Amino acid sequence: MYYTTGFTRHEIEDLCALIAEFQVSVPATERRDWPPILGLGNAVVVTLTYLRRNRVQWELAETYGVSQATVSRAITTITPLLARALARFVPVAEDLVPGRQYLVDGTLLPCWSWVRSGVCTQASTTPPA
Repeated sequence: MYYTTGFTRHEIEDLCALIAEFQVSVPATERRDWPPILGLGNAVVVTLTYLRRNRVQWELAETYGVSQATVSRAITTITPLLARALARFVPVAEDLVPGRQYLVDGTLLPCWSWVRSGVCTQASTTPPA
């Protein structure tokens, strides 16, 4: 499961707990439930697989024995719940350590000296004067 979602089974269980916790706090009128045929766990796995591997919805539907529409509903429901449940874990600029390189979306985040010369001599959060 790690290679298709990027998460271990335990991490997915923790993620499901966060989503369920968040879902309870959403007013009933604004709540969108995941497809019951998949349940929360499979809906999260389907969504993570779709987001990480960009698999075709028909292919995911075949794997999980549901319709493409069900997979689409799961993705549409779970994606914003993931964003809200994980928002508190997203670092802001003040959390970043100067001098350290960061990976963003699988790519090194360049520092300003790299932008100028192509060589990163020191990380900086402000552009050069």
